[in-house]
Amino acid sequence: MSSILVATSRDAIRESVVLPLAREGLAVASAADWDGLCRAMCEPTTVLVLLDPELPGLRGELLATLAATLGHAPTVRVLGAALPPLTRVPNTERAVIRLARQHLGTRGVDAVERRILRMQGLGAAPLERLVLLAGSALPTLIHGERGSGKERVARVLHQLSGLAGRFVVLKHTVKWAPEGPPGTVYVESAHRHDDLRAVVGAARAAGWRVVGGTRLDDAVPAIKWDRLVLAPLRERPDDLRNLTTWYLDQHTRRMGLPKRTFDRGMWALLHAHRWPGNHRELEMFVVQTLGRVDQAVIRGATLPEELRALLLPQAEAEREAESFEEMARLRLLPVVRAYAPGGEDTLHALVIRSAERALFQLVLARTQGNRKAAAALLGVARNTLQQRIEALGLGSIGRAGGE
Repeated sequence: MSSILVATSRDAIRESVVLPLAREGLAVASAADWDGLCRAMCEPTTVLVLLDPELPGLRGELLATLAATLGHAPTVRVLGAALPPLTRVPNTERAVIRLARQHLGTRGVDAVERRILRMQGLGAAPLERLVLLAGSALPTLIHGERGSGKERVARVLHQLSGLAGRFVVLKHTVKWAPEGPPGTVYVESAHRHDDLRAVVGAARAAGWRVVGGTRLDDAVPAIKWDRLVLAPLRERPDDLRNLTTWYLDQHTRRMGLPKRTFDRGMWALLHAHRWPGNHRELEMFVVQTLGRVDQAVIRGATLPEELRALLLPQAEAEREAESFEEMARLRLLPVVRAYAPGGEDTLHALVIRSAERALFQLVLARTQGNRKAAAALLGVARNTLQQRIEALGLGSIGRAGGE
């Protein structure tokens, strides 16, 4: 993607030029001195240079010679000469944006993507933050819960970096070596990638950017990162409402439906849910609701039970599952530390059998000993349940029949 360079050491000019371009979703970088300007001029992706005539170390004749010798020859415009005086007024911002659009056309982060970014949990000025990160020499680590849109943010970082190469998604089990012109490699579940250091080293050597995605509490190798945190959807009630309305509008059009809205009861249900799956879960819920409810105003009081179950019991189950995992980790820690190999059971067998026995006891208690109902609740075949009950020494509990 082609990019714009703003060459200035003055904060006032940087604020009045870089930020308006960033808000438009254009790839913009900055240089604060002569050396930085020369390096950026030599980048084949730089198509427009906005030059502060007071840039430290500026050598006008040498700059003209350099531009003439470059095959791609970026256009250079001197701020304050070819443009109106740079004060923070709308006319000036429009002039800068108009000049940039003349050179970049429609390339950049489009209006739809910019709108979604404002609901991504990045704060009030997401593009300004991302422009700063895109210009950093360090890799970026994006922290966020599942479904929070980490890959989407990584793609925007790639667009704003001005790199001409591809955006590559790297699974945590996949080996990788850079190929082609420098681009961005996004490492899913970066904390789980066995060769993360090797990926970062190979990317840096070849001029690629590295963006990693992980949850906030996951430990990653001790690499110097720029870090970005995506706030979970449940902490952003305004974004929840705006994003829901956005998904409603988008998917009613795609499905050929008339306009749909939610009543107060629906909004109460949505705000009460914790959205452990964040944006992805919300979008799927909206799609399922539009597919099941044929009403102009979708009401919480008459919401079908299978849709209501997505917001109530599932939420409780997922919260319990999250806390259960943490509880299990704490309970298992002393067992793992104290276990000595060579006994009758392996550590894995010991833990699995103990957990399975406790689970079966609880399920049989809930079904009042009805093994058919217990098998259905566990999601296993009745024969499998019978075999496990005998193997775990629980044969005296429950009735084999379904009565």
